[in-house]
Amino acid sequence: MLQLSPDSELDAELEEKEDDSIFCARCETLITRTRWALSLNGHEHVFFNPAGMVYRILCFVEAPGAVDQGNPTDEFTWFRGYDWNFALCSGCGEHLGWRYTGDEDPNLFFGLIKDRLTTRASDTPGD
Repeated sequence: MLQLSPDSELDAELEEKEDDSIFCARCETLITRTRWALSLNGHEHVFFNPAGMVYRILCFVEAPGAVDQGNPTDEFTWFRGYDWNFALCSGCGEHLGWRYTGDEDPNLFFGLIKDRLTTRASDTPGD
């Protein structure tokens, strides 16, 4: 299920850590855990939006630290059969990625922007 490529710092940290917590890189709110990683023809994907912005996203079946915003749409969806809306950090409101819903299994998952996540949390947020 968890398919990480060892070519990035975050991937190496995830493989080495016993604590599988993943935090918002901006405010360090707990967003998800590596045990909730999801492979949809891979765990990590690279996509671009209609404006040409490129995103490297990681998929998770759960992200309790993310809240969804906006009405779901299938316009320019990256996963056929799934509608998406925005996923924001529940702590600071940072755009972390997208929440996907559909009739397929799983019915719900999150595509989170890799560089907006971290496995490192300080003892005191904001340090």
